[in-house]
Amino acid sequence: MRSRGARFISLASMLMLAGVFAPAAGPAAAAAAPDAYALLQSAVTADDHVSFSGSVTTLVYGGTSTSATVVRIEHKAPNDWRLWYVAPADAYGRLIISNESVAYEYEPTTGKVFSNDWASLSPFATTLDVGRIKRNYTIQVTEHAAVAGRSAHMLSLTSNYSHALVLRLWVDSPTGIILRRETYHGDGTIASKTEFDSIRFVKDLPDDLFKMTVPVGMTLSPGAEYGASTTAMDSLVGKLNFKPVGPRELADGFTFEKGSTADRGGVQTVQFVYSDGLRSLSLFENPTGRYPTFDDPAPKPMAVGKLDGKYVTSAGQTLLSWNDNGLNFTLVGDLPAKELAHIASAL
Repeated sequence: MRSRGARFISLASMLMLAGVFAPAAGPAAAAAAPDAYALLQSAVTADDHVSFSGSVTTLVYGGTSTSATVVRIEHKAPNDWRLWYVAPADAYGRLIISNESVAYEYEPTTGKVFSNDWASLSPFATTLDVGRIKRNYTIQVTEHAAVAGRSAHMLSLTSNYSHALVLRLWVDSPTGIILRRETYHGDGTIASKTEFDSIRFVKDLPDDLFKMTVPVGMTLSPGAEYGASTTAMDSLVGKLNFKPVGPRELADGFTFEKGSTADRGGVQTVQFVYSDGLRSLSLFENPTGRYPTFDDPAPKPMAVGKLDGKYVTSAGQTLLSWNDNGLNFTLVGDLPAKELAHIASAL
């Protein structure tokens, strides 16, 4: 994948070799530590040239419960993916096939095939902007850790502003593939963990595994689609039939990254995406003045300045929505609800 990805001599062997080949006249010279940002950059693009097959477990830690997802993954470099869901029970049999442009999500219980954006479905989908990360995060490299029977470098990314640990990555030493990924809340508690339980690197996989077809008896339905994104704010705003409102304040390190528009049921919606290179924040606006439909869990009240808002936290993401002057605003990101409310009150 080009900017996101599903990323994956044992330590004992290295120590033995160091002992055998150490010069008799003195201690062996310490191996130079790898450059943290170079290691991260190589991990971002590793699956462009590495094919593999494996099983991935994702745990999302909620306030009172933990949800688990188990997915069987086949990846043929550079951009073919096949994901088959093993757990939870209500997702068993779901199949996703993607070429990193479009993802077909096969739902056997409904007889439908949904066409979606790949980034919204991949267990490891994370946009990493190494240039912004250099400005906003400090990276420490620890050698070595074992994941799925493989030797890996552990990268710890800490915010330069809050000094809180935000992300840990375990990068396979020979291939650069990310074997494990952990995200953390602002208070230091773990938010989610995605890890390969097993992985096998291969030279090739059959093309038939990645054919994106609609089987007989199933229908193709569009998923949540937005127009082509743009980094040009003037061009984006010029397409709207209403006047959007931008935030006067953002979380430390966040800047505008891109935006897009969509028309659903005759209602135009704009999405602004802000990023600090690692985390992202989306602001949706539309001229309905209506709240979006909330699934479980039920939303909780949250004041947005002097206005009433509603928020939910699910799968490591917080959604805050409120109405003002005939517009509906919805913020979505992996930030605490109070931080989203502070940003919202500055619109």
